[in-house]
Amino acid sequence: MWTPPKQVASKMEPYRSSIEAAEQQYEIPSTLLARVLYQESRFRPDIIEGKTKSSAGAIGIAQFMPATAAELGIDPTKPHEAIDAAGKYLSQLRKRSDNWAEALAKYNWGMGNFAKKGGLEGAPKETRDYYTQILADVGEVDGG
Repeated sequence: MWTPPKQVASKMEPYRSSIEAAEQQYEIPSTLLARVLYQESRFRPDIIEGKTKSSAGAIGIAQFMPATAAELGIDPTKPHEAIDAAGKYLSQLRKRSDNWAEALAKYNWGMGNFAKKGGLEGAPKETRDYYTQILADVGEVDGG
């Protein structure tokens, strides 16, 4: 189970109940969604509010691409809305994957890239580091 660093825990606090509710509702292992959101936004207000976007154009606490946010029917700069959507989306990815590593790789790299470019074996270093670090921090989750 992941325990956020002290300086991160205070930034995460306003979102804790939404994160825990989404983890429970969508059957996500405890702290996995929190760790994903930390990886995506570091709980930085400028990222959460959409003032700072990723180099690819991802926005908000869950770093949704605009097209994905539109598909999900959410405003990615509304953190509680985005947290619930991230939980739902991650759960859907897990149901279409053999394990959590694959689900996380799809979240990070996109389902299309994952399918077209060879799954985990074809994933770029950034994506391999993404799921490896998250799973190492969270610990044992079903299906690895």
